[in-house]
Amino acid sequence: MQTAADRRRAYFRLRPGRTIARGYDWHWKQLRKAYLAQHELCECGCGYIAAVVDHKIPHNGDAALFRDWNNLQALAKPCHDKKTAARDGGFGNPIKPTGPVIYTVENGADVWPRLRRK
Repeated sequence: MQTAADRRRAYFRLRPGRTIARGYDWHWKQLRKAYLAQHELCECGCGYIAAVVDHKIPHNGDAALFRDWNNLQALAKPCHDKKTAARDGGFGNPIKPTGPVIYTVENGADVWPRLRRK
């Protein structure tokens, strides 16, 4: 029988908005770690160290697309923030339609100089 504490724990663990409720669980952490191990530099071409694994095509809850290795790209944090703001309507930008977005230096990447690998 489930106790009140168990129900409360389950609610807080899976409440809407939590990263684990959106699929970013232990399996995602392992996938992210493996992807960053193979892609050390930002894939936009800026030459900075990658810190974020991003989905080229937004998964929108599709588990297969969420874990698809070919749908991932390693980005530096500033590159990811700019791509996400441009795509998701951040900083007053309009929300863009979904589709693959491969972020490159040519299409607007601008990152912090202290992250460049020598």
